[in-house]
Amino acid sequence: MPKKGQRNPERTRARILASALALFAKKGYVHTTFTDIAARLEMTKGAVYWHFESKQALLMALIDEMLEKFKRQIAELLPDGETSFDGLSFSVVADMMVRNADQIIGDVKGTAFFLLIHEQIQWAEESMDQVREDLMRNQRFGPWAAFKTSLENDVRAGRVRPDVDPVQVASVCVAIWDGLVHMRIAKLLQCDLEDTLRKSYAAVWESIRTTANQSSAATAVG
Repeated sequence: MPKKGQRNPERTRARILASALALFAKKGYVHTTFTDIAARLEMTKGAVYWHFESKQALLMALIDEMLEKFKRQIAELLPDGETSFDGLSFSVVADMMVRNADQIIGDVKGTAFFLLIHEQIQWAEESMDQVREDLMRNQRFGPWAAFKTSLENDVRAGRVRPDVDPVQVASVCVAIWDGLVHMRIAKLLQCDLEDTLRKSYAAVWESIRTTANQSSAATAVG
């Protein structure tokens, strides 16, 4: 007879991932054990191992699950008729990322994952190399890729100065988004998140736009 947790493997796997996320975010990845995860679900440690061969494998599955969720959220924010970032401008992507910040803040699992990635994993550890590599492979689906593609589009269209480096500016834009969302989740942000993000991106636009596009995208972002 199948053990508890093996009769409906997909549902049990989802429950294990949810339990792991909650514990990792609260106690930290290093300090959470399979015994902790199993106890929270009233399962045996062996039942957890039946689904995941190691804690690292569990973490990688959790990252994949949350990044897929993030992809779906971003897809929901694409303008009508668009299926990728390929035709988008900086102003459109900036607006999408402001709205995505609200999606994350309003989602318990989203905020827990954000705290896990930022506060509860020791990325310098050698054991995190594979996890970090897995996370970076998914970067093409994230805000960095969206900003970089939009900036390249704007350079080609003459809306952004040709000397602007899309990789550098995209990195700055993601750092703004990442830092402000983190501060909001940690309850350290003393101003409105949406307003602060919009004003930050409007300032970025003012620093890279061509003279002919002095107000267009700044107005859209703001």
